[in-house]
Amino acid sequence: MGAFYKLATLAALLSALVGCSAVDPDADRDTPCPDSQTPDGCGVITLVNQERAAQGLPALRFDPSLARAAQGHAADMVAQNYFDHTSLDGRDFSDRAKAAGYQGFPTGENIAKGQRTAAEVMQSWMNSDGHRKNILSSNSNEIGVGVEQRVWVQVFGEH
Repeated sequence: MGAFYKLATLAALLSALVGCSAVDPDADRDTPCPDSQTPDGCGVITLVNQERAAQGLPALRFDPSLARAAQGHAADMVAQNYFDHTSLDGRDFSDRAKAAGYQGFPTGENIAKGQRTAAEVMQSWMNSDGHRKNILSSNSNEIGVGVEQRVWVQVFGEH
């Protein structure tokens, strides 16, 4: 009975460790503004969810893969001095999201350049029909944001 008890205790300990958020790669999904997101990115996510709530839509969840895709695209546009939804290598937002490990369906992307704050970029996007449509889409339930030297990227997805 002693060996069985030790084995059961070890199994319970391993089960607890596997369920622990410290080893859960999706733990950030449940956090409105995780540590892995920049303050500007958090501001955008907060404002997006306020706009969605005002329209009776559910909040978007943060997704770390979408955030990696958004940040990577923002940094690439700055580094290579272009501004476009299509990367210079021909990839679109869906390609970049999948390459960043996103397991869901990428649904859209917003980009902007020059705005100094999350409030400014959100005002720009909400005043543009296409960008507003992405923000308020009922087909999206996840978001990632990237910001690099006043180049802003939102990537939306459904998972």
